Parts: sequence; C-alpha cells; structure tokens
Amino acid sequence: MIFDGITYNVLTDDELNELIDEIKLKTELEIQHKRLLNGEITTMDFDDFTQKHKLKYKKREQD
Repeated sequence: MIFDGITYNVLTDDELNELIDEIKLKTELEIQHKRLLNGEITTMDFDDFTQKHKLKYKKREQD
C-alpha cells in the first residue's frame, strides 16, 4: 500500500500470526543454541541414547 508517497507492508491477520510464530520459533532456537554452547544443556551420544532406552524398554517388558 502506498500512502502519501510512503510504502507500507500490509499483512492479513493470518500472515501476521504466522510471522509472529516464526519469530518466536527462531528466538527459541537461538536461546536453546546459546544454552547448548554454554554447557547448560547436556547432550548424549546417539549410541548411549539407544542403549539407555533399550534397557528402559526391556525392563518395562519384563514387568
């Protein structure tokens, strides 16, 4: 839309809500990335994860 020689972006409510959701997601991903780099989040090797959960599910099957 152009008003008094100035161009404005016009978004519908749905487009605005999608943009807001995208910004929230990107912000959350940046926060999680910083936490991961700072060592606030512990990570696990994929093989360790697999072994841990196999043991967990085998224990449930035995009960």
